Amino acid sequence: MGFNSKLFILITMATIIFQSNTSAADLTWASKSVVKLFVTQQSWKVSQPWSKARARQSTCTGFFIKEGILTNAHCIADATYIEVEVPGIGDKIETQAIAVNHQTDLALLKPLNDPRVKDIDFITFDSLPDLREKVVTVGYPSGGRQVSYTEGVVSRIDVMRYVHSNIPAPLVQTDASINSGNSGGPVFSDQTGSCLGVATQKSSAGEGLGYFVPTSIIQQFLTDIKDGTVDGIPSLSVYFQTLENPAAREQLKLTTNQSGIRIRNISRDSSLDKILQKNDVLLSIDGHNILNDGRVPFNDNGRIWLGYHVATKQIGDSLNLEYSRDGKTHSIDVILKPYRLTIIPRLPRYDKQPKYFVAGGLLFIDVEQRYLWNWGRKWAKNIPIGLKSHLGSIYGHEGLEQLVIISEVFDASINKGYSGEIENIRVTKVNNKEILRLSDVVKAFQSNKDKFHIVELEGEIKITIDREKSLMDDKAIRERYDIQ
Repeated sequence: MGFNSKLFILITMATIIFQSNTSAADLTWASKSVVKLFVTQQSWKVSQPWSKARARQSTCTGFFIKEGILTNAHCIADATYIEVEVPGIGDKIETQAIAVNHQTDLALLKPLNDPRVKDIDFITFDSLPDLREKVVTVGYPSGGRQVSYTEGVVSRIDVMRYVHSNIPAPLVQTDASINSGNSGGPVFSDQTGSCLGVATQKSSAGEGLGYFVPTSIIQQFLTDIKDGTVDGIPSLSVYFQTLENPAAREQLKLTTNQSGIRIRNISRDSSLDKILQKNDVLLSIDGHNILNDGRVPFNDNGRIWLGYHVATKQIGDSLNLEYSRDGKTHSIDVILKPYRLTIIPRLPRYDKQPKYFVAGGLLFIDVEQRYLWNWGRKWAKNIPIGLKSHLGSIYGHEGLEQLVIISEVFDASINKGYSGEIENIRVTKVNNKEILRLSDVVKAFQSNKDKFHIVELEGEIKITIDREKSLMDDKAIRERYDIQ
């Protein structure tokens, strides 16, 4: 190969590289609208719900939109103080949260009375990205003070579980690395420069994958909060079974041209309660045919879980469903309601003090996710059998709304012999009154005039507390164990 041929190849390669680089969108302007969050967080101790844990500090990313500063909910969960560092402004600006949806890990902040932020450009959103589209995550990674740009490619768009809430909703997967400091930052199209979502989490498998909240969910959040309240995303709150087996479809009297999924259970007071039944087959949702694996056609030749067409709507919206019952096809419009799925809520109660009741040295609580975390990262395996048996139990099962337990016994003469024997077992009755929620315990104790308080647990376990002695001893027990 001669010198001229080599020169031609080098020039051609340089031209290709130059064209590739010049095709990328200029995101310099975006860094001026991206801010670094400094957050002081102090969560409640679920095991001692009258006190808080030690305060801790963390950093995250946010960015200006028309409505305020958008970031992740997990960045400001249990926050007691928030400041933002804005490019071009020397000192940090105090900020407060004005709307938070922990379900989809989104939060909106507002700077407190600082005129210097009025001239900052806000970032606008585009539609969903395309698969294999190149994207750029902008944020402030942990350990650095300068804004960073991390490139990646969109590899998946689907309904996936949010780490922060344990609830499934639409997410976009990319190989753009996201660390804790990047959370809450904008994700841009490298080609158009438009914002495609909010960086939210990384893969726990260590595969270098990151995930961001797509614009369809962001718009759902911004529409939801227009009335000043956060209702969250709706849910059908039902359990399905896929119908990929031909015999199963035939047994349910589906035709060869029909596909769908079988309803196997419905939560009480949910969107479909008293409307559909077990063994009904959902055929279509919002005009989209449901395939036998529970997905619907999406973005040309793609597929996505049917929940996409629920999570992007508002609570109170109408949704059209087509279903088959005993071989007959029906169409119905249902009103979408909030999540009501399991007795132990999937969503931890961030930002709220846990409710509790203490009587006779017994601490009554209703179980939520953060209580289960007391057993470590592998809590699903390590929790006591009395709790494990209720994991996944449907809301409304036996009329239950909350799983009420005795989480701790504060040793005293009034409860002698009970410590270590009665914790973490469902409370079924108090003074012969059925316990469906924590407030039932309070009412049962306060209304009792008999000599003894009788507390019944699953497994025919019975606790007897002297009522008058309890009234006399409760103050001393509270003081001894510093119970607020």
